[in-house]
Amino acid sequence: MQGFGIVIIAILIGLVAGCLLGTQPSVNGQLGKYLEHPLQASLISFASGTLILLLLSVVTRTFPPVFTAPPREFPWWIWFGGAIGVVLVTSSLILVPRVGSLPWFAAVMTGQTIAALLLDHFGLLGNPRAEASPLRLLGAGFLIAGVLVIVQAKRIEHSQTVRPPEPESRESNSPPAN
Repeated sequence: MQGFGIVIIAILIGLVAGCLLGTQPSVNGQLGKYLEHPLQASLISFASGTLILLLLSVVTRTFPPVFTAPPREFPWWIWFGGAIGVVLVTSSLILVPRVGSLPWFAAVMTGQTIAALLLDHFGLLGNPRAEASPLRLLGAGFLIAGVLVIVQAKRIEHSQTVRPPEPESRESNSPPAN
Protein backbone atom coordinates (compact mmCIF):
# COMPACT_ATOMS: atom_id res chain seq x y z
CA MET A 1 0.00 0.00 0.00
CA GLN A 2 1.40 3.34 -1.04
CA GLY A 3 0.98 6.91 0.11
CA PHE A 4 -1.54 8.12 2.63
CA GLY A 5 -3.55 4.87 2.60
CA ILE A 6 -1.06 3.21 4.93
CA VAL A 7 -1.53 6.11 7.36
CA ILE A 8 -5.30 5.47 7.44
CA ILE A 9 -4.74 1.73 8.00
CA ALA A 10 -2.23 2.49 10.78
CA ILE A 11 -4.68 4.89 12.46
CA LEU A 12 -7.50 2.34 12.34
CA ILE A 13 -5.30 -0.42 13.76
CA GLY A 14 -3.99 2.05 16.34
CA LEU A 15 -7.55 2.89 17.41
CA VAL A 16 -8.38 -0.80 17.88
CA ALA A 17 -5.11 -1.42 19.74
CA GLY A 18 -5.76 1.67 21.84
CA CYS A 19 -9.22 0.39 22.77
CA LEU A 20 -7.67 -2.91 23.83
CA LEU A 21 -4.97 -1.08 25.76
CA GLY A 22 -7.68 0.97 27.44
CA THR A 23 -9.13 -2.19 28.96
CA GLN A 24 -5.81 -3.60 30.17
CA PRO A 25 -5.54 -1.72 33.50
CA SER A 26 -9.12 -2.62 34.41
CA VAL A 27 -8.54 -6.29 33.56
CA ASN A 28 -5.24 -6.30 35.47
CA GLY A 29 -6.84 -4.37 38.34
CA GLN A 30 -9.48 -7.07 38.69
CA LEU A 31 -6.74 -9.70 38.65
CA GLY A 32 -4.93 -7.71 41.34
CA LYS A 33 -7.96 -7.99 43.64
CA TYR A 34 -7.33 -11.74 43.85
CA LEU A 35 -3.64 -11.42 44.70
CA GLU A 36 -1.71 -10.07 47.65
CA HIS A 37 0.36 -7.51 45.73
CA PRO A 38 0.11 -5.58 42.44
CA LEU A 39 3.51 -6.93 41.34
CA GLN A 40 2.03 -10.43 41.34
CA ALA A 41 -0.72 -9.33 38.94
CA SER A 42 1.86 -7.58 36.77
CA LEU A 43 3.95 -10.77 36.68
CA ILE A 44 0.94 -12.86 35.66
CA SER A 45 0.00 -10.28 33.00
CA PHE A 46 3.47 -10.36 31.46
CA ALA A 47 3.68 -14.15 31.76
CA SER A 48 0.42 -14.61 29.86
CA GLY A 49 1.61 -12.20 27.16
CA THR A 50 4.96 -13.99 26.96
CA LEU A 51 3.23 -17.35 26.62
CA ILE A 52 1.03 -16.05 23.78
CA LEU A 53 4.07 -14.58 22.00
CA LEU A 54 5.96 -17.86 22.42
CA LEU A 55 3.07 -19.85 20.95
CA LEU A 56 2.68 -17.41 18.04
CA SER A 57 6.43 -17.55 17.38
CA VAL A 58 6.43 -21.34 17.36
CA VAL A 59 3.34 -21.54 15.12
CA THR A 60 4.79 -18.99 12.66
CA ARG A 61 8.22 -20.68 12.83
CA THR A 62 9.96 -17.53 14.00
CA PHE A 63 11.29 -19.14 17.18
CA PRO A 64 13.99 -19.02 18.37
CA PRO A 65 14.87 -15.40 17.62
CA VAL A 66 17.54 -14.91 14.97
CA PHE A 67 19.59 -11.76 15.39
CA THR A 68 20.74 -9.89 12.29
CA ALA A 69 23.74 -8.54 14.20
CA PRO A 70 25.57 -9.60 17.36
CA PRO A 71 23.63 -8.39 20.43
CA ARG A 72 26.75 -6.68 21.80
CA GLU A 73 26.50 -4.26 18.85
CA PHE A 74 22.97 -3.17 19.77
CA PRO A 75 22.40 0.23 21.41
CA TRP A 76 22.38 -0.11 25.21
CA TRP A 77 18.82 1.22 25.51
CA ILE A 78 17.30 -1.37 23.18
CA TRP A 79 16.79 -3.88 26.01
CA PHE A 80 14.53 -1.60 28.10
CA GLY A 81 11.22 -1.93 26.22
CA GLY A 82 10.01 -4.63 28.60
CA ALA A 83 11.06 -2.58 31.63
CA ILE A 84 9.01 0.35 30.31
CA GLY A 85 6.05 -2.03 29.99
CA VAL A 86 6.53 -3.09 33.62
CA VAL A 87 6.38 0.55 34.74
CA LEU A 88 3.19 1.16 32.74
CA VAL A 89 1.39 -2.04 33.73
CA THR A 90 2.38 -1.98 37.42
CA SER A 91 1.65 1.71 37.93
CA SER A 92 -1.72 1.31 36.22
CA LEU A 93 -2.50 -1.69 38.44
CA ILE A 94 -1.94 0.51 41.46
CA LEU A 95 -3.52 3.75 40.23
CA VAL A 96 -6.44 2.92 37.91
CA PRO A 97 -8.53 1.28 40.67
CA ARG A 98 -8.08 4.48 42.69
CA VAL A 99 -8.51 7.21 40.04
CA GLY A 100 -10.33 5.46 37.17
CA SER A 101 -9.35 4.72 33.60
CA LEU A 102 -10.04 8.09 31.99
CA PRO A 103 -7.68 10.31 34.03
CA TRP A 104 -4.99 7.63 33.89
CA PHE A 105 -5.16 7.12 30.14
CA ALA A 106 -5.51 10.81 29.38
CA ALA A 107 -2.23 11.35 31.23
CA VAL A 108 -0.58 8.31 29.61
CA MET A 109 -1.64 9.36 26.11
CA THR A 110 -0.45 12.90 26.71
CA GLY A 111 2.87 11.63 28.05
CA GLN A 112 3.23 9.37 25.02
CA THR A 113 2.42 12.27 22.70
CA ILE A 114 4.96 14.57 24.33
CA ALA A 115 7.61 11.83 24.18
CA ALA A 116 6.74 11.09 20.52
CA LEU A 117 6.90 14.80 19.68
CA LEU A 118 10.42 15.00 21.14
CA LEU A 119 11.55 11.68 19.64
CA ASP A 120 10.38 12.77 16.20
CA HIS A 121 11.72 16.32 16.48
CA PHE A 122 15.20 15.17 17.43
CA GLY A 123 15.15 11.88 15.50
CA LEU A 124 15.90 9.90 18.66
CA LEU A 125 15.76 6.13 19.24
CA GLY A 126 15.71 5.36 15.52
CA ASN A 127 12.76 7.60 14.64
CA PRO A 128 12.82 9.57 11.41
CA ARG A 129 13.30 13.25 12.14
CA ALA A 130 10.11 15.35 11.90
CA GLU A 131 10.14 18.92 13.15
CA ALA A 132 7.82 19.86 16.01
CA SER A 133 5.80 22.18 13.79
CA PRO A 134 3.32 24.69 15.18
CA LEU A 135 0.46 22.37 14.15
CA ARG A 136 2.01 19.40 15.98
CA LEU A 137 2.60 21.59 19.05
CA LEU A 138 -1.02 22.76 18.89
CA GLY A 139 -2.20 19.13 18.86
CA ALA A 140 -0.03 18.32 21.89
CA GLY A 141 -1.38 21.45 23.58
CA PHE A 142 -4.94 20.24 23.01
CA LEU A 143 -4.07 16.91 24.64
CA ILE A 144 -2.56 18.68 27.65
CA ALA A 145 -5.66 20.89 27.87
CA GLY A 146 -7.79 17.73 27.65
CA VAL A 147 -5.96 16.20 30.60
CA LEU A 148 -6.50 19.38 32.61
CA VAL A 149 -10.24 19.31 31.82
CA ILE A 150 -10.47 15.63 32.80
CA VAL A 151 -8.60 16.30 36.07
CA GLN A 152 -10.96 19.19 36.82
CA ALA A 153 -13.97 16.95 36.10
CA LYS A 154 -12.55 14.32 38.46
CA ARG A 155 -12.01 17.00 41.14
CA ILE A 156 -15.62 18.16 40.80
CA GLU A 157 -16.93 14.57 40.92
CA HIS A 158 -14.84 13.91 44.02
CA SER A 159 -16.04 17.05 45.79
CA GLN A 160 -19.66 16.07 45.08
CA THR A 161 -19.26 12.53 46.46
CA VAL A 162 -17.08 13.35 49.46
CA ARG A 163 -19.05 15.83 51.55
CA PRO A 164 -18.33 16.73 55.14
CA PRO A 165 -20.96 15.53 57.61
CA GLU A 166 -23.74 18.03 58.10
CA PRO A 167 -23.98 19.53 61.59
CA GLU A 168 -26.85 18.25 63.66
CA SER A 169 -29.75 20.66 63.94
CA ARG A 170 -30.52 22.17 67.35
CA GLU A 171 -34.00 20.72 67.26
CA SER A 172 -32.68 17.16 67.42
CA ASN A 173 -30.55 17.99 70.49
CA SER A 174 -33.33 19.68 72.45
CA PRO A 175 -35.52 17.61 74.76
CA PRO A 176 -38.91 16.60 73.37
CA ALA A 177 -41.74 19.03 74.03
CA ASN A 178 -44.57 17.89 76.28
